[in-house]
Amino acid sequence: MNKKTEFSFNKERRVTPEENQKFRQAISEQFGIKFRRQKTIKQHEDDQKL
Repeated sequence: MNKKTEFSFNKERRVTPEENQKFRQAISEQFGIKFRRQKTIKQHEDDQKL
């Protein structure tokens, strides 16, 4: 069996948010894994000056 070792970057694209949601749903249904949402931590203006 001949393996192709290089990735064709000509066909590369970003995953859409809709596709990402479908992937997460499929993984959750198939493997029973529950995903948690990541929380964004907002810094106060005073903290940013340091």
